[in-house]
Amino acid sequence: MAKFNDLDISRRQECDINTDSLWLINERDKSGKHKNIYHGNFIPQIPNQLIRRYTREFDVILEPFMGSGTTLFECEKLGRKYIGFDINPAMLEYVNGAMSDGKYESNFYINHCNSLDNNQVDENIQNANEKLGTKGVQFVLMHPPYMDIVKFTDDVNDMSKIDNINEFVKKFMEVK
Repeated sequence: MAKFNDLDISRRQECDINTDSLWLINERDKSGKHKNIYHGNFIPQIPNQLIRRYTREFDVILEPFMGSGTTLFECEKLGRKYIGFDINPAMLEYVNGAMSDGKYESNFYINHCNSLDNNQVDENIQNANEKLGTKGVQFVLMHPPYMDIVKFTDDVNDMSKIDNINEFVKKFMEVK
């Protein structure tokens, strides 16, 4: 049977992976690079649990809507490689600043990208794989923008501008 993570199932009682169907998280992790400066970002414990549960060390995680870098920061902690795209140049600048210590530089690739544009996505994944020395992605983690609740940019392709659920789902389904 294929092994999808680094967990030793025989020692699952000692592991802090949450296997409940409902995750109750008392407090947001504010350690390390997590600053909670962006509306609608992940609670860091969510990508942490998913990454640990479904990937192994050195696997490549792709995040088409990277926002303020929560998943990237968790990948750095957990020894995974990371590819992230965002349509908001301000967030790319912020995340690059947070990652400027250079310790993880060869393990991540982030870039401005409209994740609804397959050509942009394909080109960026190819560039990322060249930089990271990888051949593909093992796990895709998507936390899309909120529909018509928080406007993230003025970009016409920003999904947060969509105010119709059917249109939002249709656009979201285009992300590959």
